[in-house]
Amino acid sequence: MHLEIISRKPKVRVNAPESLKSKPKLVFVHGICVGAWIWDEFFLSYFADHGYEAHALSLRGHGDSEGKGGLLTWSLDDYADDLDRVVESLGGQVIVIGHSLGGAVVQNWLRVKNSRNKTKGAALLASIPPWGLAYSGTCMMLFYPQIFHEISRMLVMGTASTDKVVMRKALFSESASDAIFNRLWDQVCDESFVASSEVQGLRSFAPQPGMKRPAVFVGGAADDRFIPSAEVCRTAAYYGVEAVMVEDLAHLVMIDTNWEDMAKPLLSWIKEL
Repeated sequence: MHLEIISRKPKVRVNAPESLKSKPKLVFVHGICVGAWIWDEFFLSYFADHGYEAHALSLRGHGDSEGKGGLLTWSLDDYADDLDRVVESLGGQVIVIGHSLGGAVVQNWLRVKNSRNKTKGAALLASIPPWGLAYSGTCMMLFYPQIFHEISRMLVMGTASTDKVVMRKALFSESASDAIFNRLWDQVCDESFVASSEVQGLRSFAPQPGMKRPAVFVGGAADDRFIPSAEVCRTAAYYGVEAVMVEDLAHLVMIDTNWEDMAKPLLSWIKEL
């Protein structure tokens, strides 16, 4: 199955030091209903400009990857297989970065795939928590009932059925431009009903405490209506780290107005590994 990969590479001099040439490669995993393209707006070039190979994959059925015919039935394990294929194809050490559903894919990959020796780090951005979405969904239902209704409709009836005005408020901060939302909405797709069900917390998809795993970065957005700040902090505690919370940023941390406020601490953490 063909998987789309969008890559941005740094400009490396012929006589560049080995420390630059041997940097780990970054692999970005998108969330629901989007594709590799969402990382290419800002993040891929940002990290490439700082000397890192940056690669984003479109999970099967998303973007320009194959598998659209079976999209509604793909599972987290299927998505973990996609990530594993990309990591193996790149070779060398990698740092994997997952957003939202992509964070669940990364956690599931760490749990089921024997790739830890080559994985230098894993970053979870506005990620689904290790125990699933039950608490986050309850908070959304109580505090943002319109958004909860539209998300539920989207997962059952597809993205074409949703209210764009509500989704704009759900995904972006107030300062985001209409142009960037429209670019996003023109490219969204439907999502797997199976994978969406699996991340509700019916079964564990994260590495269990005590399992060997790489260093973990956990970042969240203070204005996120999908993953509450408290859940970001609990996810960080689960992995034994301190959460990085960014103010004036909503769920789409890689394309919202203040995206760089998330990219900078992530870059600092990568440099320290």
